[in-house]
Amino acid sequence: MTFASLLPLPQRSSWTVGGELQETLFWPCTGSSPRAVMLLIPGNPGLIDFYIDFCNALHTKFPQDLDIVGVSHLGHTRFSDNRGMVHRPRKVYGLDDQVANIVAVFDELHSVYKMDQPKMLLCGHSVGCYLAQKIVECRGERVDRVFSLFPAVDNIAEAPRGRQLRLMFKPGIRQVVAGAVGVLRWLLPASAITKLASLSNSLGESNTRLVVDKMLHGACVNNVLKMAADEMQDIKAMNHELYSTLGGKFVMYYGVDDMWVPENRYWKMFKINTKGKVALCSSGISHAFVTAHSAKMAVIMIKMLANELEAEIIE
Repeated sequence: MTFASLLPLPQRSSWTVGGELQETLFWPCTGSSPRAVMLLIPGNPGLIDFYIDFCNALHTKFPQDLDIVGVSHLGHTRFSDNRGMVHRPRKVYGLDDQVANIVAVFDELHSVYKMDQPKMLLCGHSVGCYLAQKIVECRGERVDRVFSLFPAVDNIAEAPRGRQLRLMFKPGIRQVVAGAVGVLRWLLPASAITKLASLSNSLGESNTRLVVDKMLHGACVNNVLKMAADEMQDIKAMNHELYSTLGGKFVMYYGVDDMWVPENRYWKMFKINTKGKVALCSSGISHAFVTAHSAKMAVIMIKMLANELEAEIIE
């Protein structure tokens, strides 16, 4: 037994990539070197803490084989750096900024691990699948597999939820929303805001506290809405060429009754990506699986990883 074995995972840290401080969670393997490294890319809002239960379950099954690294989106959270200083968003980051950043993060990881030559895996959720797609578009030769969970990679603005919420993302309105959040933080203590937020019963107790503590701040909300606005504007037609030529790198998992990724997107991808694996959920898992279905999604993801790693699942 070592002291490190007494500390719960994940390890929490921050590191600078391309001049930007990254809020980072790390699940290191217990072996001398991992057989695979997986970069987890959140959806929007991009708070990596949402995925702790999910990644804990994955890492528990493959402790000797798998390193997992997850980063929050730029500007979406307040977090403490390695000296305990609170880091606040420096500016408003758009979708292009997030793409450039995640490519830089991947490049940094690849540089660190290239001597050991583990498999380089990506796991994206929702619009995180679009960010993973952009990595493949420019670094395809370095990516061994992409796990796309509820992939929002095609005409998000035309999805039912996109049509419902599009007004909130427009310039002016999103700044008003962010400003109102800032006023609310000034008027009420965090405990009162948490009680108000918990009335929706949509996130669960722990995730509600996370949102209030780390993300329900004016600057963070502005970043979340700015990224969403760019998603509506920039994520249009699917990249047919990518999925018809490099589709074999992708394992894609679509939901039923998904308001962000309607089922017709599954059938469209199923016809285009004939080289990869494109599956439709039969377990009733929601698009926002981190709010209620982390354990169920982890069971499915564990089977995908076992096939990729050619490893036995630890019971």
